[in-house]
Amino acid sequence: MERMAPGTNRLHPEQALHLFKISRSASLGDLNRAYRALANKYHPDRHPDREAWAHQAMTKINLAYDTAVDYLGALRYEEIEQRLDRQIKAHDDFMAVFTIVADRVLDAMFTYYQYGLDNTHQRASGTPRMRYRRAVKNLVAAIDRLNELRAPNPVDAQTRSTFTTFAHSFLRCIQLTRVLSPSSPSAERLAYRHYHQGSVALDSAIRRTFFKAELSRPHEMASPQNLSVGLNEFMTLMTKFSRSSWVTETALKLHLLDSFRDVLKLAERYEALGL
Repeated sequence: MERMAPGTNRLHPEQALHLFKISRSASLGDLNRAYRALANKYHPDRHPDREAWAHQAMTKINLAYDTAVDYLGALRYEEIEQRLDRQIKAHDDFMAVFTIVADRVLDAMFTYYQYGLDNTHQRASGTPRMRYRRAVKNLVAAIDRLNELRAPNPVDAQTRSTFTTFAHSFLRCIQLTRVLSPSSPSAERLAYRHYHQGSVALDSAIRRTFFKAELSRPHEMASPQNLSVGLNEFMTLMTKFSRSSWVTETALKLHLLDSFRDVLKLAERYEALGL
């Protein structure tokens, strides 16, 4: 393997693809297989007599992997955006376009839950990081499109506003990255416990509402119960631990919970009307 240039911390995408011997049309699976093959070949454990050389090789391989993941992900994103544009142009009524864009929001949410990206440690590197970035980017793009929609009447305007508020609140919450410090005092640990349990309950409610068949987990409670559990946990933190450093995050989760309940009410209204 060629020596890296001094100070190099990024490769050109084409260099990264060449290193893994894959093309622009390669899938993430193709990239992962190529990465594992090179990592197995150049891992320092396999070269105890050339440890420094092997470390340098693995550094380049890891940098190339990060570059290739971002590059291939961006290509797939552009393809999805172009397909979405074609779908939207094929419809001229509000609800048809709204449904297409709302599905885009749900697709991003599905990715977030399907791959356990609520785990900040898990999504910190490699494939999970790519999936997380892509989910966030897709969600931002969908929210932008929701904001661009022009509703023809007050009812449709409320529909758009309610769902957009929920999507934006969900986005803000999945961008939270803070974790509990092991050295936190006992009061902070107790506050975090309420925050964490409330978050788990809220996530469970959202999962079961939108993705029950695909992502439901054993022993999960029904959505109304989960929302009550989540609300109680969050309000306990806000009242009993009002000086906790977790108040800001909890306020964001409460806003998500409220906006989610508004979406549920909206869905009930449409169901009652037979829509």
